[in-house]
Amino acid sequence: MNCFSAYILKYFQCFNCLKDKKQTPHDKFHALKNKDPKQLKGYIHSEPNIVIVGAGAAGLACAVELKAHGFESVRILESSGRVGGRIRTMKFADNYVDLGAQWVHGERQNIVFQMAKGKELMGSTRELFLRLEWIRSNGQRLTKSLSKKLLNVMTHIFQMRHKDLAEFNGTFGEYLVDKFTEEMSEPSAQKIDREVAAEFLRTFKKMEGSAVDTDMSAAGFEDFHACHGDSLINFRNKGYRAFLHLLVEGDDMNELGLLKDCVEFNACVTKIDWDRLDGTVQLITDKGITYEADHVVVTVSLGVLKQNPQLFEPRLPLPKLRAINFMGFGTVTKIFVEFNEPFWQDNWPGFNAMWRTDDMYQPQLEWVADIYGFHRYPFQPRVLLGWAAGPHTDTIESIDSKMLAQGVLYMLRRFLPKLKIPQPKLVTTSKWSKDPAYLGGYSYPTLLSKSYNVSAMDLLQPCNLMAYESYELQQSFVSIMPMTVRPILLFAGEATSPHHFSTVHGAVETGLREARRLIGYYMKDNY
Repeated sequence: MNCFSAYILKYFQCFNCLKDKKQTPHDKFHALKNKDPKQLKGYIHSEPNIVIVGAGAAGLACAVELKAHGFESVRILESSGRVGGRIRTMKFADNYVDLGAQWVHGERQNIVFQMAKGKELMGSTRELFLRLEWIRSNGQRLTKSLSKKLLNVMTHIFQMRHKDLAEFNGTFGEYLVDKFTEEMSEPSAQKIDREVAAEFLRTFKKMEGSAVDTDMSAAGFEDFHACHGDSLINFRNKGYRAFLHLLVEGDDMNELGLLKDCVEFNACVTKIDWDRLDGTVQLITDKGITYEADHVVVTVSLGVLKQNPQLFEPRLPLPKLRAINFMGFGTVTKIFVEFNEPFWQDNWPGFNAMWRTDDMYQPQLEWVADIYGFHRYPFQPRVLLGWAAGPHTDTIESIDSKMLAQGVLYMLRRFLPKLKIPQPKLVTTSKWSKDPAYLGGYSYPTLLSKSYNVSAMDLLQPCNLMAYESYELQQSFVSIMPMTVRPILLFAGEATSPHHFSTVHGAVETGLREARRLIGYYMKDNY
């Protein structure tokens, strides 16, 4: 579920309601956090050595939770030189921009929103997105009446999807095309130009990125549970790094906050040996440095897990391997365009790009047709943000800046022919699919994962060992009665969230989940 998915679902007013009326993840987090670590230490049988692989939202949340409950030997190994993972806020033009995660994705039962609520950090971009124009590649603007009719068609499809989507055996894209075709055959839609309708559908599919245009399971689409409330809340002028500061209780002067002495940067783990005779886990980095741990929490992206099956020794259990191989991992590319001065009016929001078939194939600029719109960036008076999804996103992320600027200028002038558009001052993109630390942006269920009946539930299961009171007990006859099952290899990250995958709050919840798993193991109450 990429960033634009929340916008579409919000427009259609058809969020799934989370029915659990128990404590929210935010409540559970603080219920644990506010306990006295000195009291909890009495329940820890010995001081465990815990290593977390990855300093993204999940890894940071896990470490903060453990540290707050008396676990002193907690170390994070981060392959890059920064924290945040797919949260990355960068100085650009007059302010900051988010290269990755940008929106909070709802309010109710959303731990990100609850932690930031009341701190004057957040603002809504909903009004901006609802005012975006729909423009064809010949410069023709759709009337408000026509765009409303087309959106109403999609509204009806989304409102009715609960009746048959779960039983649909194809992809969500196929489902959407089938239903859109049916809707367009209704008498009320006969006056809509079929070519315009096809262009609208093509743009809408790009807004859903891999979730529509490739292999996302239609039934799997229903697995995502959206949080009620405004889904287009962002972190205003400070970017998503403001949430990272909240999470670790840090600030601009101390980015790591509570985890100041816990994170080791540029420590790329290349081997995790989790079946050793002494019951510990050994980790080896690309620099040959070795670490040993009683527990390891792996929070790397699904893309990294797919690309590096040799990371684990021995290999992971078959259900987990199938989940890694068959779940999807997609990318939506952001394009940031800075001008010396804005060429647009103050009240102009931006546009959704409807490419005509004849305009989509330009020599050496085929990748431009993957860009499905540009809009103003909040608190950036001279910046436009473009979005791209499709087969050419790798090209967009890798071409040189001169060619990138040329393609962007070509597109803007084609869609906005009445405006005098100058040469951009600077154009840059996100590079999630090219970055070896991530190899993509977000996970989703596919036809294969549904066919093999594997999901995030398989990915989140820990790998366990039997734990004994002592070596002598292990060697004795009584050793057939193990003390307990010890989780030694645990997994967190948005891809391990059954219902909040592809979101920051989903990632944070999984980090807390695995921290609580370890807390439960060491506490007599088995919390």
